Amino acid sequence: MKDLKTRDRGKQFGSLVRKAIDTSERYNIEGVAAGIDMSYQSFYQRLQGKTPFSADEIRRLIAFFPDPSLVSYLLKGTSYVAAERIEPGSDSHEDHIFKAAHRIVFEASDVLEVIDQALKDQRIDHRERATIMQEIDEAERSLLSLREFVSSMHK
Repeated sequence: MKDLKTRDRGKQFGSLVRKAIDTSERYNIEGVAAGIDMSYQSFYQRLQGKTPFSADEIRRLIAFFPDPSLVSYLLKGTSYVAAERIEPGSDSHEDHIFKAAHRIVFEASDVLEVIDQALKDQRIDHRERATIMQEIDEAERSLLSLREFVSSMHK
């Protein structure tokens, strides 16, 4: 709950968006600005925290640039967790369930791998903790996505 009391007017969120775009291989600042129907200058003001994102801008940003860290940041300190929607497409429901279940196994093995690496020196430092938490978040999203897909199958 401590994180909810900050009054940075969106600077931390803008910084997170900038970092996510910079580390992305598919997106750049200009492309994201155009994709959410915003001028480069207006978007850059938001990335620098000089102007806060509006709720509608955040919705458009997440729809165009679906980085889970953005949604996780917005839900931090709440009882909610972001889960990606699994869209059936041309595969059968069974194929999607099978692929999603395998994704869960891969994500869980990633958690195990980073924990194993972190414990080689018999302790976990703050950077290793952050990496472990990030991997757990990804595994959790995979599991929740499968749950949502399966629960919506025969309604």
